[in-house]
Amino acid sequence: MQIFDALVSLQGEEGTFSSIQAALEAAPKDESYYRIYLSPGHYQECIYITRDNLEIVGAGRSEVVLCGAVCAGMLKEAGQLASTLGSRIVEIDAVNVTLRQLTIANQWDYLENLRKPDHDPSKQQHSQAVALLMNERSDQIFLEDVCLDSYQDTFCAQGGRGYLRSCQIKGNIDFVFGSGCVLLESCELLCKVYPSKSKVLGYVAAPSTNRYRQYGFVFLRCSIYRENIDFKSGVEVQNYALGRPWHPTKTFSDGRYADPEAIGVALYIECKLGEHIYGWDKMHGLAKDGTKRFFEPDKDARFYEWRNDGVGALHSGYKGVWPKAESFAGLGQDLVPALREEVLGEWGLSFKSPSELSRL
Repeated sequence: MQIFDALVSLQGEEGTFSSIQAALEAAPKDESYYRIYLSPGHYQECIYITRDNLEIVGAGRSEVVLCGAVCAGMLKEAGQLASTLGSRIVEIDAVNVTLRQLTIANQWDYLENLRKPDHDPSKQQHSQAVALLMNERSDQIFLEDVCLDSYQDTFCAQGGRGYLRSCQIKGNIDFVFGSGCVLLESCELLCKVYPSKSKVLGYVAAPSTNRYRQYGFVFLRCSIYRENIDFKSGVEVQNYALGRPWHPTKTFSDGRYADPEAIGVALYIECKLGEHIYGWDKMHGLAKDGTKRFFEPDKDARFYEWRNDGVGALHSGYKGVWPKAESFAGLGQDLVPALREEVLGEWGLSFKSPSELSRL
């Protein structure tokens, strides 16, 4: 039987908190492990997690939804733009945090904004809408049976290590991005439909991994599939890239330009790639002289594919060879735990799936 330190309910039962943030603020100011349970409901609040050693468990992915509607172009109370990172619904800036059995959804209406004519003053030009942000201090963040739902920039990892298992991420443009180190195992990535008069390309990942960090986003036995609303409006064949190299603009002593140290890492291992996947793509950034330049997937990133399956795995574009493929090739059923340790270090050894436990 699971024991929780705080219960959150929108029904106002005695002994419960009426908001998630209130339950977080009631946590002891010490290093103890603090567990919160969320009863079914749509929690319309933006959550900021700074407490270490925390677990939040929902009643179920379809039963508990943490939601809001914020985009990067909206104004804050102080009159400043929210910015991409400021558009997040949930922010984690802590160590040893677990989320289970819930959905985090940024419900800002991307499609409605896209349909507005360019001369409409209400049309937002900055359409990024983050669901979950793992910020710079974050490390050892574990998500299991969690859905992250938005369109552009759904999931941002800027800190240390993260591990997503049996999760779902929905989006259309760079919906897994950032400089963090994240292992995504047995996850579903849903490439969303969005209308356009011309063929508009979607992008799954946009890593900005520092050149001295060995791993960025590692997709292990994931399914990358496309949304099908109906036969005519589904995502087209060869319309999505596995990723593109993001070199964020930063300020340096000699000017402001794309970060040359951001040599992003994205690795797909034994994933199922749908027919909407066409390979990798380039991404523009700001050069030192102020002009726009393109960063190429084969020269300005570390993009690899290994033992993937599905029509998308047969694409004819650039395919990077993972340098460590040979050393992992003969591991068989030990491949997954070995990769957890490889990507996540000693922390990765603490996780075992039911099938792995049955072999002990």
